[in-house]
Amino acid sequence: MTNRIKKHYKHFSIGDCTVVDLTDGRSLVITCDSIGAIGNKEADLVKVTPEHVGETTVRVALAEMIAIGATPVAISNGLSVETDPTGKRIVQGIREAMSELTESDIALTGSCEDNMKTVQTGAGITVIGLIDNDGFKTQLAKPGDIALLIGRTLVGHDYVTYFDKALKLTDYQQLRSLPEIKEMRPVGSKGIAYELDHLAENNGLIAQYDENIPIDIHTSGGPSSSCIVVTHKEHLETIQRSVNKEVTYLGLLQKK
Repeated sequence: MTNRIKKHYKHFSIGDCTVVDLTDGRSLVITCDSIGAIGNKEADLVKVTPEHVGETTVRVALAEMIAIGATPVAISNGLSVETDPTGKRIVQGIREAMSELTESDIALTGSCEDNMKTVQTGAGITVIGLIDNDGFKTQLAKPGDIALLIGRTLVGHDYVTYFDKALKLTDYQQLRSLPEIKEMRPVGSKGIAYELDHLAENNGLIAQYDENIPIDIHTSGGPSSSCIVVTHKEHLETIQRSVNKEVTYLGLLQKK
């Protein structure tokens, strides 16, 4: 029998991304998201199409990957619904989201629940990507930089009603391409303050919040319908002109 050598890989987290150093100058990046009680089944609390479920859930995981500069290479979906018709329609939504990306060769795999009748929608999606170790878009913030919110935090029925206000994957890619933006952090269920505080902490800084922020920074941000970006204050107007979504000033990053 051939002896197998067990190799230990260093792993760590950046925001909601798990990073595994492959020791060849690259790292594996893993992101995921789940959804439940949202769909078109009888016990779902928020009624949307299965396509909407797929598009929304995969976008959350892909947004996290885009934000740190990684390239997605594979997507896995675990769907707690029957294959036909609901599962197929959710996968169609996933494919529609994938079509927004500049990367066209992303592997897609998954599984459905065909043993039991399901009365409520549930899904989990994992995205796997690669990044060169010198390509991480993190730990780049400096004292005096400003934090902005791009898009709008939307949860449940609000997300459906104001869908046009939510960031799409094309918006995330556009933001990532702007040289004026140092770091990005999609806003998830823990809210704006949680994400910005962790971003600041990761840079050895603290966030000084503006006193007149017109939104609740502690409530859930929903399915990454908005994103925190960090930039130098002189680039504020450039970013405002470059995006077609709402821009909200959150505050300054300062030394502890």
